[in-house]
Amino acid sequence: MNKILATLRPPSHQYNGNLLWNVSAIDNHRNSINTSITQLRKLDYWASEFPEGDGITFTISDKKKTSDEILADFRSCFGWLHISIDLPKIDKPAPKRSPLPSLGYEESITINKADIALTQLEDAIDLFLTNKRLSSITLAAAADGIFSGILKSQNRKSSAEETWTSIEEARTATGKNIAGDRTAQDAFNEWNFFQNRLKHHDLNDDKQLEINIFDHAYYAIKRTIADAGKLGYSAKNGHIFEKWILENIFL
Repeated sequence: MNKILATLRPPSHQYNGNLLWNVSAIDNHRNSINTSITQLRKLDYWASEFPEGDGITFTISDKKKTSDEILADFRSCFGWLHISIDLPKIDKPAPKRSPLPSLGYEESITINKADIALTQLEDAIDLFLTNKRLSSITLAAAADGIFSGILKSQNRKSSAEETWTSIEEARTATGKNIAGDRTAQDAFNEWNFFQNRLKHHDLNDDKQLEINIFDHAYYAIKRTIADAGKLGYSAKNGHIFEKWILENIFL
């Protein structure tokens, strides 16, 4: 069977990457697209199909990956496509564009990424404590995305990675299959599944989602608090969160 032609445009500057194809050629590949996106996410990409159906947009956590490495990842996940890379788009200078118009109510500021994450974490805790926990999941996950990214840039492990390391060490020490037959990638996919589903919707996704909102909000905040602490940051309302949990869950 002939493969469908597609073009890969790696991320450039502040812009997402794209994988593009002729929408009329993929009518019989809806399941293949969904499966390929799932495989891509297992390689630590975020990816979502364009509503028009003519490709996907994506970002990648590992900013050090070369264009050739990204191309290899996509070819492994989208085996039903013949993917070529859009070389002229690579290493072009950032396009010069006029600034976006401002409402003029506030001036633009420069803010440290870790400070952004800390603000998001504190807002997530406020939402949790006021029973707006669905939104707190997404906000805490966004904060932890920044904190864990900073840790990775320092060649340090996030709290989630350390948790899995502890599981593997316990497996070795006890000989027991702790956490079942999960691999590290399986575990991270499970931990991130609901966070991803709350942020986007692909064409083949179910329109409903069964989720324990309280549990996922709790763990998202706890992981973020732990990663913030690794970097020397502490949420000003973190003690209120811990006190609430102690009084309402453990006492």
